[in-house]
Amino acid sequence: MGKLSDLVSKGVRLVVVDTEGSGAEAGSTPAGAPRAGQPREIPAEEIASPPPPPAKSDVAMEVEDFGAVYDEAGVTLPDHGYGVDKVAEMLQGKRLSQLSREVRATAVLAALEAAQVDVKDVIADAVARDRAIDAFEAAKERELRELRDKNESRVRELRQEMEALLTKINAEIERLKAASETAEKAFAQLQIRKRR
Repeated sequence: MGKLSDLVSKGVRLVVVDTEGSGAEAGSTPAGAPRAGQPREIPAEEIASPPPPPAKSDVAMEVEDFGAVYDEAGVTLPDHGYGVDKVAEMLQGKRLSQLSREVRATAVLAALEAAQVDVKDVIADAVARDRAIDAFEAAKERELRELRDKNESRVRELRQEMEALLTKINAEIERLKAASETAEKAFAQLQIRKRR
């Protein structure tokens, strides 16, 4: 499960401020629906869905940057250029990093609104990237299991070969010892016969 999905499953609520229809009059909003500019909770169903089945990945497990993982999964930056990474950069920028959480969130939402970017696009980008990383992790976990099983099988084969070879070597050693003992006895008998 991805970080975002994991947080939602633990009860964390995702709340966004919808900026759609900001020119709408207050009386035109249906009862119970959030008005433009008002916080709106994103239902868990929009975020928490089962990750795709693990697939083979050609990206190395030691990848430093997940860009290759996103490329392989077909995750692209939205056309407007504002994805979750861009929003994270904005939140960690020099000017905003010293401000309170609420002020940073408001500033970023204002910047997104000014750029005419829907927050849903940023969240969809985050979810797509989260799922791509989940699928990558599942694929690498499967590859690890397969490698471990293959290696354990080979280790068992090598141990069996080693035991068979050890048995053969021990039998050869015993045969050589027996041959030496037989030769020593024959030599001792020769010496006895010579003395006689």
